Amino acid sequence: MGRFVRRAGLPDRLKRAVEGRRAVFDYAKRLAGYHGVDRVISEEAKRKTPPILHPLVHAHPVTGRKALYLDSTTTIGVEGMDEASGLALLEEIYEFATRPEFVYRHHWQVGDALLWDNGFTMHRREPFDPSARRLMKRTTIFLSRERHIVPEGSLVAA
Repeated sequence: MGRFVRRAGLPDRLKRAVEGRRAVFDYAKRLAGYHGVDRVISEEAKRKTPPILHPLVHAHPVTGRKALYLDSTTTIGVEGMDEASGLALLEEIYEFATRPEFVYRHHWQVGDALLWDNGFTMHRREPFDPSARRLMKRTTIFLSRERHIVPEGSLVAA
């Protein structure tokens, strides 16, 4: 799932609640949802992916449009808020952002290709039959900071 959600449609109360705040991201949360050996994180991986803070609101460097930066699979809280309040705020944002009027659901056909701006799109796949034949190719295009959002983060104080 991508982390950016259009901020323009948020109610003013939620806009005020997130402005100037930073969220805590921890990759270990995503791993907890995996099964078997995929759930295990090595000590080296823990060292390379410690919990990190990112601003909840970013502006696109070209358009100036603001967007939220969050990811339900890795965001574990909001800096300066107690755990229950931070999680409640995040849950409220997720519920708002995934309302039907904000969701595009693709109905796949042979030959389809999808492209999206990973920096401004929440995305996920739906469960699928693991025995079904599917082919997925991923490519990443490098864009400079002047053209694409690059999140600024800092380590969570121990």
